[in-house]
Amino acid sequence: MNNSRERIIERIRAGLRTTRPFLETESARTPHTPPPFVHPVTHDDLVQQFAAELTKLQAYPHVCADDEAALEVIGDVLQQHQTQEVITWDFERINLPGLAELLRQRGVTRLDGRIAGAPEQRAALLQAHERAPVCIAAVDAAIAESATLVIHSGAGRPRMASLLAPVFIAVVRREQFVRGLGEAIERIKQTYGDVFADASALTLITGPSRTADIELTLTLGVHGPREVHTIIIESPATRSFHHSGAEDAESD
Repeated sequence: MNNSRERIIERIRAGLRTTRPFLETESARTPHTPPPFVHPVTHDDLVQQFAAELTKLQAYPHVCADDEAALEVIGDVLQQHQTQEVITWDFERINLPGLAELLRQRGVTRLDGRIAGAPEQRAALLQAHERAPVCIAAVDAAIAESATLVIHSGAGRPRMASLLAPVFIAVVRREQFVRGLGEAIERIKQTYGDVFADASALTLITGPSRTADIELTLTLGVHGPREVHTIIIESPATRSFHHSGAEDAESD
């Protein structure tokens, strides 16, 4: 048995020795710069393309002219789900003026999504956060061709605020849209520099969480939110938040 195993392994090694020069040559010839986008351009307007693709995923794009319209949509979603607690990024990281006041007026308690400490403390915090039906976060980029949200987690930007609650509200500005994944990764690198490699997490969210069993029965929301609302704000942000390595060091 062992001899047969060794013979098989040696044949694999011999094959690798034979093909290695060819593979190394082909690898050197292949461009390593990711393409800006993959699929043919279907819309000149990135917001329209994103909204069309997101709708196919059974998620909800909300195109809002300004911050006031965005707050109104968020308020409607909170009311629809009778929200009393919500997990959010730090408000300055979301950069949507009026959001804190909206939650206060509606009597909604904000949970900050930080899960840290000893195992018993983490378990208790996780149980407390599991009660929240809605989470709210901003994004770093939105990929139009696949309706994918790109989120760089860090201090004040916990992963919990996009993954734990059944309903996820993402706040996106028009200037954050890109055509494809290559452009999104380049934007992340330009924003965070070397910190990108040490990020708490880089999360790509494409519609609600989907899980299928062996019979291909599809279920939404098993490993993440089952309902995704993307609040697309046409007007630019009133301010931008400066990123640094110290700010982005976080455990959540």
